[in-house]
Amino acid sequence: MQYGLDWYDPQRDRGPSAFLSKHNLTFNWSWDIPSSSSLTGAARGILTGWQLNNVTTLQSGQPFTVRLGFNRSNNLNTTSFAMNERPNLKAGYSGNPVLGGPDRYWDINAFELPPAGQRGNLGRNTLIGPGLINADLALVKSISSPGQQTLQVRLEAFNVLNRPNFAIPAGRIAFTGAAGEIAPNWGVINSTVTTSRQIQLGVKYLF
Repeated sequence: MQYGLDWYDPQRDRGPSAFLSKHNLTFNWSWDIPSSSSLTGAARGILTGWQLNNVTTLQSGQPFTVRLGFNRSNNLNTTSFAMNERPNLKAGYSGNPVLGGPDRYWDINAFELPPAGQRGNLGRNTLIGPGLINADLALVKSISSPGQQTLQVRLEAFNVLNRPNFAIPAGRIAFTGAAGEIAPNWGVINSTVTTSRQIQLGVKYLF
């Protein structure tokens, strides 16, 4: 966080780190596809030497802050400081009022403007963004030759599940003016943190 609400009251900005990911699991496995030892000739060349590899990542979302787009507290800070002012969380709503989905990820109805000249009661980084699930898969055919040389033909798929892993919302501003004007892009997510499924064919020579 580059700016704080009040340099004389740092407790107001106490909260999770912006790059916190509470749960993070990455694992990989390789499977040498079995074949019959009795194979000979062309059948042996085609049906042996196959391997399947996988890398999978499961990760919970990262925190972010819903903000005001103007200086509600009238503390005479610059625009950059004012952008970090936060709204009030309405009574009856949890600190993480997430709707889910990229169109409106968080609930605008959970927030309200604080009284003029006061700061909102919402904490910093109280909302949690979308999680991530990603799996990469590779099918490898190894062809050995004399002299400990190996030619590998690799068919690789990245994000094989073709799952959209959304970034935290670009629309993190709730209100843009003192009359309670709602930001038009509140809660909108317009980017992902991984690509769509991508497949490539490659050749690797080991010597």
